[in-house]
Amino acid sequence: MTQKNTQTISKPKINKTFNVCYLREYMDPDHQGDFFYAYETIYRNVPYKYKDKFNDKKMKMKILKHCDWNYKDMASNFTRISKVELIDEDQYYTSYADVFGDTMTKDELKREKLHMFNDYGQSYDRQSLRKDFNPTMTKSKVYSYNGRKLH
Repeated sequence: MTQKNTQTISKPKINKTFNVCYLREYMDPDHQGDFFYAYETIYRNVPYKYKDKFNDKKMKMKILKHCDWNYKDMASNFTRISKVELIDEDQYYTSYADVFGDTMTKDELKREKLHMFNDYGQSYDRQSLRKDFNPTMTKSKVYSYNGRKLH
């Protein structure tokens, strides 16, 4: 008689999050033909269990329509192109230390760990922010929050 191996290997539970961001495309006035995006965070630190809900085409279109309607911008270099993207926690909270850490001194590394490489609106509750699912996490990863120094 053979015996089944009923032992299960459990994977460590990872509480990953993602962020729903609204992007607006602008033409760079200094470099003709170059473009850049301005980001606004709509939902921050959303648990991964909601990824399918926010990745749905209808949901993205609903968010996009709301943001396009309510985001007032007078910039003449706005290209009238906007979109909604889901940005994973790792990319959203990438710091200067993560990108340039191998060239920094120990003091610089410590200081730059809390300065974000890309500005998705991590340090501010801008007009577009609907909800931060984990404000404590946000405050632990940024240098300042809404103009207040945290670290």
